[in-house]
Amino acid sequence: MISPTRQAVLPVMLVLLVACAKPVVKETPPQPVVSKPVPVSAAKPKHEPVLSIEQIVPMLEVGDYASAKKHLQRLLADQPDNGAAKNLLNQVSFDPIAYLGAEHTLHVVEPGETLSGLARTHLGSAMSFVILARYNQLPAPKQLEVGQQLKIPTNPPVNRRLATSSPALTASATSDWPPPVGIDATTLARLYRERITSLIAAENYLDAFDTAAEAGERQPAPGTWNPWLTPLDRRANALLWQQRGIEQMHGDNLSSHEQAFSAFGKALELSPGLEPATTNRKTIQGVLVLDYHEAAIVAYRNQQLDSALQLWDKALTLDPQFAPAQGYRLRAMELKRRVQNLDTAAQPSASGDQ
Repeated sequence: MISPTRQAVLPVMLVLLVACAKPVVKETPPQPVVSKPVPVSAAKPKHEPVLSIEQIVPMLEVGDYASAKKHLQRLLADQPDNGAAKNLLNQVSFDPIAYLGAEHTLHVVEPGETLSGLARTHLGSAMSFVILARYNQLPAPKQLEVGQQLKIPTNPPVNRRLATSSPALTASATSDWPPPVGIDATTLARLYRERITSLIAAENYLDAFDTAAEAGERQPAPGTWNPWLTPLDRRANALLWQQRGIEQMHGDNLSSHEQAFSAFGKALELSPGLEPATTNRKTIQGVLVLDYHEAAIVAYRNQQLDSALQLWDKALTLDPQFAPAQGYRLRAMELKRRVQNLDTAAQPSASGDQ
């Protein structure tokens, strides 16, 4: 039995237990926060510009045939009758052995030679430098080394087509040049641009330079065509000076070598890094140092000390470390000092004799 005292206490304890008990709350697992999708606007297709031949040729010169092919195809889509683009696209796309034939001779590259010049000589068109480069598996057509051996096809099946399809030849042969007065400015600009580019490709740099000057006179307003005309004009001028330098560097006298060095310098002012002007200028610089030194020795032996010193100064300006000129110049300076001392010593006695 439960005692009366405990009976009285029990209800009170039950009330306290119920009051102190914490309610059980069922926890809901956290729901992942889902961000609302941000509406994405449709990407606008990129329209690459249609490049001109003069912009594509540098890609070919460094061996970037994939990019050049893409841009040539885009150019032909815009200008289906562009003969230069068709010609270059064929050279990039066709198998070079099938294009030029397997029979060949070997040619050793000489100073001043370029691939476009060799292509003009052996394939009838300077523009054929691309297929000739691929024929020889050259990574970069513009980089030739003196002494390098090249395969020159002896019986190219498409030799005649290469020559006759040259845009430079067709541009030069047109009887309706210059374009007539009254033609719209857009067409006129295109015609001049294509003609200058074709003349440069055919290495007719003087004609290209003159045509650029003519275009400058016929542009609608001063400076209108500068974005494309100025680079073409500078390139034609640079290549013209380079061509003159190559012609002069094969001379066998000091004057020719000086003219070659000067011509290459002018070419590089217009087009820094131009090849082979850069390489040839270094070559002719070394030749000039020897020329000045040899001429100075002759003057020194003939007791023409001032002339000898001037020549050695020129040699040392080109090559300050050229030891033979340094040594001889010191000897000439010492000899000149002694002669001056003798002259000074002789002057009083000459006065006393009078």
